[in-house]
Amino acid sequence: MSIRGLSIPSRTAVLHAIKRASFFLLPSFVQTSLHPPSQPKPSKPIHPTAWLDGMRGIAAFLVFIFHISYATHDVATAWTEGHRGLLRLPILRFLYHGPAMVSIFFVLSGYALSYKPVKQMRSGETDSLLKGLSSSVFRRAMRLYLPCVASTLTIVVIVRLGMYDWTRELANDGKRLTGYRDRHAWRYDTLAEQLVHWGSSFLGFMNPFTGKRMYLDGHLWTIPLEFRASIVLYATQLGLCRLRTRYRMLILPCIMAWAHYADYWVVLLFYGGFLLAELDIRRSALAASKTFSNTLSSPKPSMLWSVFYTLVFIGGLYLGGQPEQRWEHAPGWMTLWSLIPSYIHDRHRYWTGWGALLLVWSTSNSPMLQRIFNNRFTQYLGKISFSLYLVHGFMIHTLYYSLLPVVWNIFGSETHVQKEVSFGVALGIVSVFLVWVSDVFMRLVDMPSVKFARWLEGKCVAKAKSTKEEPAWRESSAMV
Repeated sequence: MSIRGLSIPSRTAVLHAIKRASFFLLPSFVQTSLHPPSQPKPSKPIHPTAWLDGMRGIAAFLVFIFHISYATHDVATAWTEGHRGLLRLPILRFLYHGPAMVSIFFVLSGYALSYKPVKQMRSGETDSLLKGLSSSVFRRAMRLYLPCVASTLTIVVIVRLGMYDWTRELANDGKRLTGYRDRHAWRYDTLAEQLVHWGSSFLGFMNPFTGKRMYLDGHLWTIPLEFRASIVLYATQLGLCRLRTRYRMLILPCIMAWAHYADYWVVLLFYGGFLLAELDIRRSALAASKTFSNTLSSPKPSMLWSVFYTLVFIGGLYLGGQPEQRWEHAPGWMTLWSLIPSYIHDRHRYWTGWGALLLVWSTSNSPMLQRIFNNRFTQYLGKISFSLYLVHGFMIHTLYYSLLPVVWNIFGSETHVQKEVSFGVALGIVSVFLVWVSDVFMRLVDMPSVKFARWLEGKCVAKAKSTKEEPAWRESSAMV
């Protein structure tokens, strides 16, 4: 049907479009269960570093737990006299300690960004390495910031729709939210004014030299740090790529010591991931050799090493739960805090960084620990981890803050038990919707951003010029 050259879609076409859009908005695992592929793909062996994705997924979800908890709970105080709650115990504190998760992010990023370059360094594939580093540097900013554009513009839309105003009273209520309260985005008089403030804030947020916080979502403060540290890591890989492995592995700890002394904790963790990738690939190469396989053929050493790696992993959990308040009365922490060098600025992140290194190192060595992160659930969390990190902020400020008064009215908020039950119910509901929104955001924004960066790189990269072969007589005359 058309009116004066303007075609109007038929009713069938409109219904089909609505059906497709509705299907797209379903979580990907629901789509697969409703319409399984006619020819299922053959199962592939899991990648040796798949556990990195699973660990990243769990860390991203625990960051959400931390941010949704600290408005109504004291998450900083250690297990001491007067604060004997079960979740304050060492190791259990790790499950909601955000700084530990951020440290894990940085170590995993250094590991993941170094794994392939290190393999190329060891095999002498210098040309492929340089090409890969050039591609990574070109696409890194787009990979990190394009999804942030979408997530913060989503907040602008939500704010303009008035959804932040619905929860503004609770968000600013220090009597009901007794813990730390994030900044609640303000609704300006006009859309133009809102966009101007968004644009100016985002430009400061993208600045690679300062990296100011994004006022619409303060949780994104790690993105500029991630960008700067990744560029430093690429530069370091470029500088070390032609060295022999033994010299590279000698220099890396020295660079880490310099970063420690300079108090560049993010770069230190990225370098730590670089070193762990080196150790992992070296270990795999040795395991593939016949002599090494023969020396470790007995089961007894394997069991001993498994126990050792598990103990190291538990030690990483302990350090990852570093308390921020009343630590002087917590078992073991008075001594650990006294060991922090005086030049360290972010003292509350010091031991969490070393804990993250221990967790990643022990897991990289232990197939038993890797199984924790290689199951379908953790791999799915790893798949949506970046999207979950980007969208959980506005989900807390809208859905969670809307649910809290409702569950308080239903379950009560007078006693400690009532508060915890209300919190648990609200947490469960928000978690379901968070996974759903993260899944859609991943397919709608995150994956297309990766494809766009690759497409743009293909359009911008100079084509290799074919060298014209010189005739034999010209080469012979040149030699004379």
